[in-house]
Amino acid sequence: MIIKFTPKYLFAFICLGSILGISHELAHHVAGFLICGEWGFKTFNSFQLAEGCLKSHPVLAWVATIVGPLLFNYTPMWIGYFMLKKENSSEKLFGITLIFATIPIMRIFFNLMGANDESAVIRAFFGDDKLIFWLMNLCIWLITFPPLILAYQSIRNANRLADFLFYLLAFPVFVFLFFGIIMEDLIIKHHFLADTIWGMPYLVILLEILVYIGYYAFRKHLRFQM
Repeated sequence: MIIKFTPKYLFAFICLGSILGISHELAHHVAGFLICGEWGFKTFNSFQLAEGCLKSHPVLAWVATIVGPLLFNYTPMWIGYFMLKKENSSEKLFGITLIFATIPIMRIFFNLMGANDESAVIRAFFGDDKLIFWLMNLCIWLITFPPLILAYQSIRNANRLADFLFYLLAFPVFVFLFFGIIMEDLIIKHHFLADTIWGMPYLVILLEILVYIGYYAFRKHLRFQM
């Protein structure tokens, strides 16, 4: 498959990835509400349960932590994998885009550093057990590597490795800088549109609406390239 990295395709790719990232945090947030009975607080890349929830639900509360990556990283990654295996070219393009829009490198890298949702759950139940830690990472590799390998094999561009690394690394860097630093600092440090409704700052809600509009307007470019 020859992929054309047009501005419209890249914009749609960013919107899709942003929606998955937003949905990841929203899954934490909504699950927390269902478990705790009241809203916690979420930003672009973090969430907090309602005060006292973890003490009241010491086991069930951790469901809110793991539901984000299960629903909006690993599941869409494998949906993309099966779409990529289809003969339909439009399904292939969307499939490879979906795989990378889940930002698999962040699941791999940050869990190796013990800094992701999965690592937090493991520490909560097993402490700093090294065997469990490496078994967790092995499971993550077994989940993430097959879609990534198929994605690499499916790229037919002249500079296959460069395009694969662009997919794998460029979008995560953008997400980290834009959402993780710039937008997060606007809320936490500068209190810009930081008032909340249902535990979500207005700035978060505004950006969510904008990326959904952007995706809806440009979504066809994730399936058809001229």
